[in-house]
Amino acid sequence: MLVRLAVALFALQSGFHGFTASLPVALARAGVRDEEIGVIVGLAALVQVPAAFAGGALVDRFGGLRLLGVGAVAYLIGAGVLLLPGVEPAGDRLPFVVARISQGIGLALTLPSALSLVPRLVAADRRGFGLAFIGSAHNLTLVAMPPLSLAVLGEGSSLGSVSVLVVGIVVVGILVLLLRPVRLRPAVEAEHPEIPASSAASGPGLAGSRPALASRWLGFAFRREWTPPLVITLLYVAHWGVVTAYLPQRAELAGANVGLFFVADGLAVLALRIPSGWLADRIQPRWLVLTGLFATGVAIGLLVLPPATPVLVLAGALTGGGAGLVLTPLLVEISRRSTDADRGSAFALISAALAVALVVGSIGTAPIIASAGFEATILVTIVGLVAATVVALADPGLAASAASRERDASLPRG
Repeated sequence: MLVRLAVALFALQSGFHGFTASLPVALARAGVRDEEIGVIVGLAALVQVPAAFAGGALVDRFGGLRLLGVGAVAYLIGAGVLLLPGVEPAGDRLPFVVARISQGIGLALTLPSALSLVPRLVAADRRGFGLAFIGSAHNLTLVAMPPLSLAVLGEGSSLGSVSVLVVGIVVVGILVLLLRPVRLRPAVEAEHPEIPASSAASGPGLAGSRPALASRWLGFAFRREWTPPLVITLLYVAHWGVVTAYLPQRAELAGANVGLFFVADGLAVLALRIPSGWLADRIQPRWLVLTGLFATGVAIGLLVLPPATPVLVLAGALTGGGAGLVLTPLLVEISRRSTDADRGSAFALISAALAVALVVGSIGTAPIIASAGFEATILVTIVGLVAATVVALADPGLAASAASRERDASLPRG
């Protein structure tokens, strides 16, 4: 069942990553300015924030499988808009705005829905592996789709052929889910989330107080112990907003192959996702997070250099390796700090944090891009990495060993 979910997620996420590289390149070829490209690309992340909050409540209420279907429909709408007659990068911007809004809604619903299903497909002691496996399916889309979409785009500026490809792959993902039902374990309305005993010092809401229920607002759940992983995610991912919005056209102007950057990034994530998930079940997660933050800092330094294909490949390998080491332990932590009753909200908040970071990196940095250029803008994101490092070191939950988690799980609850 886990494999089928991974295959379906890979296909569905083509609805987003099919445009990760092709959209900014097509717009740049049509003469659209970098800051305007950044706003258009960043719209998906901007709309993802409110969509994630609404989606989290809906996942908690209706289940991840139904919301996967809704996300797939949003992706089809996003690609379909770009297939309408007269839609060209040099023309009216409204179709691109609508497409990015639809793609943002799809991303806000699809990935959290898939992740929320993992604890009902695998045993508790394999949760890190399961989350890493599903995360790898998402990252595999990032490996395959940017270079494939650029190849389909060719030397012209039309996105119609790319949109046809995306629609076809998303439909395959829908069929994988529909042709044979996914069987889930019964939901367990656990009284308490799995919070390490060593986290008690971090304040109310962690071990010691052990709240029975998460607080809810308009159906959306929240626990204070989710805050550190969410903050780290937001601070860390800001650099990716700059990369996706501004690196493709910069690399093309220099004659470098940006598709290989995304391939290297995705392959590195794939190589480390499952090992980092396995390790997150056994060692202190903060060591994985800190190592990933350091690798990302080195990659940012490489991106300041004049674009060349070998440099981009090395930088992509480091950004992907960093993502594999940082994000998987944070997903495992969010899962451990939640229950079946509120896990949809927890993963939706991760999605929202990712979206806010991408908005900051794409739209928020547009004035810096316009005045100081790409090099200065990407260097600014190092501040976020340093702040994320501080939060990771300060969170006792990330310092909990596997032994302390097992000891805490054996303690009476109440």
